Amino acid sequence: MTIRITIACPEGMMSEANQFALCVGNSPADAQTFGSATWEDGTGERYALASLLAGAQFPQVAGAPLLAPAYAPDADIAEAGIAQAALRIWSPMSQGSFPEIGPDRLVAVIGLEAGLAIPLLGLSPVPIED
Repeated sequence: MTIRITIACPEGMMSEANQFALCVGNSPADAQTFGSATWEDGTGERYALASLLAGAQFPQVAGAPLLAPAYAPDADIAEAGIAQAALRIWSPMSQGSFPEIGPDRLVAVIGLEAGLAIPLLGLSPVPIED
């Protein structure tokens, strides 16, 4: 079974978050999960978004001790650990309140399509300047 996950990553944590994605993902391409920070919150803080399908065990995998995968033995575990420590996971089944996004926090919304998760995250596209 797979679940939809939408993750907001602050612009200043993209390197760490990509190393985390590499460690918990399935291929070397996961090191490019977070590309451009083209979303912003109400204060103008920028975020990269990723929306993907993952196994139902994602919350457990995301919280497990990190190891460099066989396909990426040079993964930066220290950077990945910074992202792991900053990750907050929420689903409609969660008991607690929705976690606030911020420049030092990754937020993963599980079980909702991106179109429903993005408004919960309080993000909007960065305006394109002419």
